[in-house]
Amino acid sequence: MKLADLPHFHQFHGRKDVKVLRNKETKWDLWTLCAEGEFEKYQNRQSWDVFGSAEVVVSFIAERNKFAKFVGVWHVLSKNEVGKKGGYRYRTRKLRGFEDLEDRLIVNWGDGTRSWAQWLHGKGNKEVVELLPPNYVMDFPGFYNFSLPYAKLQEMIQNPDSNREWQRMLSSVSGVYLLLDRKSGRQYVGSAYGVGGVWARWKTYAKSPSGGNKLLKELLDAHDSRHKSFQFSLLRVLEPGAPKKGSDRGGVAYKEKTRKQSVWPQRELTTLASVGGVDRDRRRTSRTSQVRTRK
Repeated sequence: MKLADLPHFHQFHGRKDVKVLRNKETKWDLWTLCAEGEFEKYQNRQSWDVFGSAEVVVSFIAERNKFAKFVGVWHVLSKNEVGKKGGYRYRTRKLRGFEDLEDRLIVNWGDGTRSWAQWLHGKGNKEVVELLPPNYVMDFPGFYNFSLPYAKLQEMIQNPDSNREWQRMLSSVSGVYLLLDRKSGRQYVGSAYGVGGVWARWKTYAKSPSGGNKLLKELLDAHDSRHKSFQFSLLRVLEPGAPKKGSDRGGVAYKEKTRKQSVWPQRELTTLASVGGVDRDRRRTSRTSQVRTRK
């Protein structure tokens, strides 16, 4: 089955102004931009006239090897060239009716992945490979190869049947994890141990963004939507059933390594109180920030 064969895309039959894009970036996570509502802004800034004469763009994000996952469809309202080397700026509006395919539809882009903008009536009519379960977040890439935005973490925890591999793997280990506040650069280091491992600990964050931590609660009381910029990753995986002492030792080691870089007062690097015997968190800050520009 081809992309144009799906009922959602029948409305574009016979049209030659529909372009299919396979977006790929190495500087930042495009799925994080989607979760934060920033993907459209990113897509609308190009160094060359990617959209061309397109009235509609069908967007995907590159997946493993030659595959791509569906993001959405946009109507192109206008475009402007910014100087000779300033690239192009587009104004778009997202079309409704494709929501049940978003984050689920996988296509095979083929071997020509460098050609990432193609016409639907031509080479852009890709082969449909898979339709993932509803609320499926992503394939489990290994313990140290992911950074989960808060929205994706919450979606995953709330839909374990659709994300069974994540639940199985994260429930099987204790560990030391990093919670990054992408907006400020502050980093919170925590340890998870006991029954349910990392999955059980992160489940508390899915229910309440502070996870029961006093300092995070203070941050969220002052900025109630700050959790939208939270990002989760693993720093160290411990053996199943690892004792609390071993998990805490990993967090302390990380804290000691970063102590000299921290601009937080020493008292704020101390261990926070345990929450239900599950976790102890620490935090530090980084001066590093990312500027979203597209080359």
